[in-house]
Amino acid sequence: MRKITIHLLIVLFSIWFFQKGVMLPQETAEDFQLNAFAQLPVKFEGRRKPIDTFARNLLTILSDKQTVRVDGKKGSAVHWLLGAISGSPEAENYNVFRIENLDVLSSLGLEERKGFRYSYREIISKVGTLDAAVRAAYGRNENQRDLYDKQMMKLAHKFYLYQNVTASFEDPSTLPPEQWPYTAQRYQQLEKYSIPLLIPSGEAPVRWTPLMSALLAVRRGASDPQAVRMGAMLAAYRINDAAQFNHELKEYGAALQSNNPAVIKKLSFEIFYNRLSAFMKSAQLYLLVFLISCFGWLARKRGLIRLALTLMVCAFIPHTLAIIARMFLSGYPPVTNLYSSAIFIGWAAVLAGIILERVYRKADGMGNLVGSIAGFTTLLIAHFLAGDGDTMEQMRAVLDTRFWLTTHVITISLGYMATFVAGTLGVFYIFSGLFTRRLDEQTNENMARMMVGTTCFALLFSFVGTVLGGLWADDSWGRFWGWDPKENGALLIVLWTAIMLHARYGKMVQNRGFAVMTVGGNVVTAWSWFGVNQLNVGLHSYGFTQSASLGLMIFVGLQLGVILLGLIPLRFWKSATCKP
Repeated sequence: MRKITIHLLIVLFSIWFFQKGVMLPQETAEDFQLNAFAQLPVKFEGRRKPIDTFARNLLTILSDKQTVRVDGKKGSAVHWLLGAISGSPEAENYNVFRIENLDVLSSLGLEERKGFRYSYREIISKVGTLDAAVRAAYGRNENQRDLYDKQMMKLAHKFYLYQNVTASFEDPSTLPPEQWPYTAQRYQQLEKYSIPLLIPSGEAPVRWTPLMSALLAVRRGASDPQAVRMGAMLAAYRINDAAQFNHELKEYGAALQSNNPAVIKKLSFEIFYNRLSAFMKSAQLYLLVFLISCFGWLARKRGLIRLALTLMVCAFIPHTLAIIARMFLSGYPPVTNLYSSAIFIGWAAVLAGIILERVYRKADGMGNLVGSIAGFTTLLIAHFLAGDGDTMEQMRAVLDTRFWLTTHVITISLGYMATFVAGTLGVFYIFSGLFTRRLDEQTNENMARMMVGTTCFALLFSFVGTVLGGLWADDSWGRFWGWDPKENGALLIVLWTAIMLHARYGKMVQNRGFAVMTVGGNVVTAWSWFGVNQLNVGLHSYGFTQSASLGLMIFVGLQLGVILLGLIPLRFWKSATCKP
């Protein structure tokens, strides 16, 4: 009976996981073939990707979403982008700019609305106010800018990014020849910014150019059939001519396949990866695992604990495959930036939870609790970090080395993972001991062994990873150690885990005291992982992001609150077996 239940659960999981959003929308021969258009290549910020990925990333930056509402219906990012770059008048009315600051809305004369999203046409009419506010913000020192200044600058970044992207697809044939020199000068200025490069050359190595530059060269007598086809394709879409659009798209795709077969490699697979949304689906399942595990652990229901473990493995498998897919698409090891580090650390924490559940069977689901909450939290963090654009961007030259990315970065990330797992165990220890009677003597000792074991693991990998980081620094910058904030943060983890183990084996703390120290490890590790990046100083400040600052402060505040709870005298704890 148990095997039948597990098999049925796996079947239901597979249906749920793959049925939603994976299949491409159905199209008839008379429709615009958006599925084929989405597979066309574009080069942006150093990486070749399908238009589907470019559209999703751009819309996420502008709107914090990958879909747009069109006439009350949900439209795809590709549908929105095609309207914007073709010059379709309707595209200017799509509400894609998210503005949540009420002071900014008031300054621009915009009314607060549900969703806080506004159209290009609404903002362009207030562009003078926007420019004046941004110039004033840039005229102040960074530490003098208030929230209003920062939100205005954020909106301006979105607005001008949108303008630069759409301008890079303009067709100069709509302008008289006497304006072409001015147009060429304008396009030359525009190419200083990061704009999409759409037209690949036929020779090797492939040289990419923006559509507007290629079309301007054609107007001056150059031969570029691909640019002409793309220009005709966008013109057909602008006048709603599906037959002409599909004809030009077919010709463009056939020529691309013939002249540049390597250019379109991996593109179809990347679209499947985008549509699968494996990380968000795994996060949803991890949350379900956590809820089932909580009830099973508190009620001592072994059946629910086994069910939760099966579900966690079901979520862990696509989590793993999605990381492998990212490696295949990017050509890099699994950890290259803050986004990928969150995904990898969460993956490793889930694996640790599965191992703990199998090794410490008498812990009754504690491995499920740790793995599921770590997996859900880190994937949620990754989701918010994805709002800054492409998560598989080209690496900086100083970081672009597969050897050190594979050795140092993975090792130090495993050290982060182990400290967070130990800290999560510490949080559960404090909450279960303070608020429940579930922390009996056997569970107490099992949780203590798990915390000590993962802390030993954390010390080993943090120390080895820090040494490997010094070797990488010596290889890149000619010095092993420079007291850089990131280096100091890594050293703090090593010192804190060593202090924890010294206190434990020196009998200065017992189970409860060690649990409190593991929660302190969460603060130290979070600072090393995210905090030093927020300083925006030092040689390692590659992951600076304003969006992480508030979340980091909230996390640290919560952990300090848990530490205070852990210091409440034992006579107030419901579980009387806890040791000081």
